[in-house]
Amino acid sequence: MSLAESNELGDRLGRALGHEYRVEREIGGGGMSRVFLVQDLALDRKIVHKVLPPDLSAGLSVERFKREIQLAARLQHPHIVPVLSAGAKDGLLYYAMPFITGESLRARLSRQHELPIHDAVRVLRDVVDALSYAHASGVVHRDIKPDNVLLAGHHALVTDFGVSKALSNSTGESNLTSVGIALGTPAYMSPEQAAADPSIDHRADIYSVGALAYELLTGRPPFTGLTPQQVLAAHVNTMPGSVSLHRDHVPPALEAVVMLCLEKKPADRWQTADELLAHLEALATPSGGLTPTGTTPHRARRFVPWRIAAGIATVLLLAGGAGWWISRVPTPLLVTSTLQVTNSPGLELDAAISPDGKLVAYGAGPLGRMRIFVRQIGGGTARALVDSAPLPQRTPRWSADGTQITFVVGQALYAAPAFGGAARQIMDASGYEFASPTLSPDGTMVAFARQDGIYWRQASGGEATRLVTVRWPSYLVWSRDGKRLAYVSDNPWFVYSGAMLGNIAPSTVWVADVATKRGVAVTDGTHLNAAPVWLPGDKGLLFVSSLGGRRDIYQVALTSRGARGAPVRLTTGVNAHTISLSADGSRLAYTVLTTRANVWWAPISPGAPTPFSTAKPITNENQSIEGLTVSPDGKWVAFDSDRDGYQHIFKVPVAGGEPVQLTRDSVDDFNPSWSGDGRFIAYHSMRTGNRDVYVMLPDGSDVRDATGYPSHEMGAAASSDGQQLMFISDRSGRWEMYVVRRTPAGAWSEPRQLTRDFGYRGRWSPDGRRVAYVSLVDTTLHLIDADGTHERLLFDGHALGLTPQNAAFGYDAGVVYFAATDRQGRHAFYALPLSGGTPRPVLTFDDPLRQPRRPEFDTDGRRLFFTIATDESDVWVMDLRVR
Repeated sequence: MSLAESNELGDRLGRALGHEYRVEREIGGGGMSRVFLVQDLALDRKIVHKVLPPDLSAGLSVERFKREIQLAARLQHPHIVPVLSAGAKDGLLYYAMPFITGESLRARLSRQHELPIHDAVRVLRDVVDALSYAHASGVVHRDIKPDNVLLAGHHALVTDFGVSKALSNSTGESNLTSVGIALGTPAYMSPEQAAADPSIDHRADIYSVGALAYELLTGRPPFTGLTPQQVLAAHVNTMPGSVSLHRDHVPPALEAVVMLCLEKKPADRWQTADELLAHLEALATPSGGLTPTGTTPHRARRFVPWRIAAGIATVLLLAGGAGWWISRVPTPLLVTSTLQVTNSPGLELDAAISPDGKLVAYGAGPLGRMRIFVRQIGGGTARALVDSAPLPQRTPRWSADGTQITFVVGQALYAAPAFGGAARQIMDASGYEFASPTLSPDGTMVAFARQDGIYWRQASGGEATRLVTVRWPSYLVWSRDGKRLAYVSDNPWFVYSGAMLGNIAPSTVWVADVATKRGVAVTDGTHLNAAPVWLPGDKGLLFVSSLGGRRDIYQVALTSRGARGAPVRLTTGVNAHTISLSADGSRLAYTVLTTRANVWWAPISPGAPTPFSTAKPITNENQSIEGLTVSPDGKWVAFDSDRDGYQHIFKVPVAGGEPVQLTRDSVDDFNPSWSGDGRFIAYHSMRTGNRDVYVMLPDGSDVRDATGYPSHEMGAAASSDGQQLMFISDRSGRWEMYVVRRTPAGAWSEPRQLTRDFGYRGRWSPDGRRVAYVSLVDTTLHLIDADGTHERLLFDGHALGLTPQNAAFGYDAGVVYFAATDRQGRHAFYALPLSGGTPRPVLTFDDPLRQPRRPEFDTDGRRLFFTIATDESDVWVMDLRVR
């Protein structure tokens, strides 16, 4: 369905629902329905309305459909998303359900492909619990699949109960097929469904649970790589390969349960959901799956004795304390209580809890003047760590005995007594903006970061040597025994930057072995993963991640070879920034960072600079926007935003209004750029595991990749004629700007390198002949011809105390605009003729609490479009225990 069709359907739904409801936006759909988020104005709540395609509604018996939905609406169970109502009006047929905050199981599988074993068992247990209740009420689901399972907190909820039966009873299945709707989904359909058996009963759901379980454990459904017709035939005639063929560490007892679900004949499967639930409950217990007293598993003849014996052996090993299964995944922690420690306006960052869990150190104040404070968690007055020391002070860390606190000032590491005294400098790691120097637990070594790796040296002095090679490392944390270092590669700005504090760009958590000088990644690199801390015994890490959308705290177990199993989510919705753990692991301190950034515009005056007080907001929501672009006709602004959990691309009229969502994938999308001819929007995304550039039509349709290389490509800028794309890439080993050209066949050419001086944030002139960019060698503004020749320095702001950060052209090819900060960290926008001269300020910011969020901006020559930040953070603590 096109964007126009979606909007038209949303408008029809709004008219059908009436003035007590407001249709906000479409949030997904496909197959049997389109899904809209609706605000119930009377009760001030959000609900979901699923609308059947109009061509399907026309062939339905509306009254019969509503009667069947009413039967499903009677289901009230903790793991069932209830149906609130059903309606038919003006040719539309729809039903309403509560809006569940979380994600679908399909979205999680798209990111992780397979689940940790204990997570899979937990999800299956919740799903089967819901089926047990529904079956007892006479309702069969008939479409169990990852898309119909929602994850909220630590629970799974099943949605769309009764919809398949309502459709089949309201029209013939041949009618459904004629409009492209299938009752059930081929990958999860039982043999009797695939064969159109009229006597389908509750055991069809048990087969679908088996197919679901198969995918949760192996990352694939039982039958893949075939046409839908071949998949259906395979369900009828072919036994799927064993789970252990795809994942050899699945316990045999669990594999036996799953394969029994997938028996072809209903009589050979588990006979009731209750029976299946009992065995899943047993597998979810710490003993690993002892059969409950008084129950005997129903077994098909196909399961030979060795498999059953293996399952029993596994149970005995687990019950005897060997813990083979449990040792493969971290023992999940449980949050028992939380407490807010600070509540002052502004920023409190870098919370570090004392080893005994009674005190917390943190940085407070404006980023450029931040100081370290110490206070009791139970109450009392915060006091400055030192009376006099250089500013800004960041990243406090406690010594193992709790008597000393180290902290970082720029690239230098200091130490001070925890209870008052003078600070002393341990080392200055000058040479890299995010050096993150940190003292080893025994106080003898200092490790620090440079752009090409992690280095270390004696704390007393001496030559530094490289410990491990890695790109853009930061946030180094020693293990308690001093034998390993955890650190983050990519996105150092998330913790340390000013303008880009809380940046959501992807990053990876690594662990390096000091003895072997080898590092291994322990998280993926497709999401933000940051701020690691070591668990007691150095057998695992806690870290902050956007894996589930919003930033939360995750747990991962470690072996000598890296991560053991997938990360386990510890919290939901805390928006953590950095974290710290007490010595015994029972108390965790964390900072909650809320980055709120919205799009503003201000006119460009030919005379005196425009003050920010005359600027106007275009958006005003609780969201964080990083990049933006104005359409060539000046009517729309496209931007990226985390308003729906992930960073997605939206557009909004410059005059204001409801944003229109353009991308909907389960990864983050960044930095849109409208082509000069208005035909497409370019952006970069992590869909393939690294940054690549994509283009789409302005309505979000027809998404195509423009790059697809092993290197990273990001920050795309489209030329005025739409025939060229410029972006930065690390394909040469360091960041430079490259250009691709559209071929006659509509594809994009091989990249051509444009700059050779760390070119960054390039923008095309309106005539497409030249490019303005910032060189990261010395942060100066340059101009280069589009063919890579005639590069020249355009502006060096060091004498004026100005640091250019980004550039953009308006409609005048003879003037370039750029954003810059002065020596006091104040922001402003400037205009500079390409012929040279002194830049003229065109927009200044007189309110210190309202400053540009990031250096990205755009202009149409008459107006400047930019983001303004209002960031807040506070220190919290949570108490933990092992589940």
